[in-house]
Amino acid sequence: MLCALLALASPALAAAPVPYVALGDSYSSGEGNGPFDGPCHRALGNDSAYPRMLPGLVGYVAEPSFRACTGATIADVWLHPQAKRGSQRIQLDYLDASTRLVTLTIGGNDLGFADIVKQCLLPGNCSNWRIADRVEAGLRTIKARLVDVYARIRSRMDGGGQLLVAGYPHLFVSEDADCKLFISETEAKWMNSLVTRGNRRIAEATRAARRQAGNVSYVDVAEQFAGHELCSEDPWLYGINPSPDEGLIKGSYHPRRSGQAAYARAFATLLRSPAIRTALTE
Repeated sequence: MLCALLALASPALAAAPVPYVALGDSYSSGEGNGPFDGPCHRALGNDSAYPRMLPGLVGYVAEPSFRACTGATIADVWLHPQAKRGSQRIQLDYLDASTRLVTLTIGGNDLGFADIVKQCLLPGNCSNWRIADRVEAGLRTIKARLVDVYARIRSRMDGGGQLLVAGYPHLFVSEDADCKLFISETEAKWMNSLVTRGNRRIAEATRAARRQAGNVSYVDVAEQFAGHELCSEDPWLYGINPSPDEGLIKGSYHPRRSGQAAYARAFATLLRSPAIRTALTE
């Protein structure tokens, strides 16, 4: 009788939340939305980086083991720790067989995101400079490197876990809008085209990795940001936004808090899908 009364008085035992690790670069760390927790510029505010928002949108996801780091490249995920980023380890080291969910943005720095911004803010047409040749070379080789790192991540996780990989938003809502300080229409069009092509490589790599390692999905954030790029009435990206400790470029052309919320919604939409939810919770 006592046991029956206790059972009626107590709520049903809820399933344990799904262990979650957030990896990646500055678009995952919340760059631009300080204050930060240290050299990796992981934003501290609950509304400042999508990994901190996601558990509030998807009830079965645990609070994150937040390991994304500004400036991260593909090699920083699996090969070596980042220089000048304190105690940050190789990002794979933060995963183990209990990890059920990983979110990731990676690849932008391998294509020279910061250098592209620096060059395009200078007088002249950056799309005709040497940086353009470097980006073209990177676009030709990045897919294989992404497939490899996705497979490495999957190999460290729970076999039934899910790796969700997001792309990047376009920077400008319209290349001919007259709001781009120091950046010409030609340069804006080129920069947007690089995002399109980079996202295509990321999406192709997720499909290839899914065939190889299983449970890898692409999250399209360009669609979420549509109409909220720079030059829109309500931009979800910073323009020039200097970092107090790392100069002019570091916090520039990154998602504002509203942009990080858009990333969180995009991930949450996939995590609410019956197939992903069932795979992670049952």
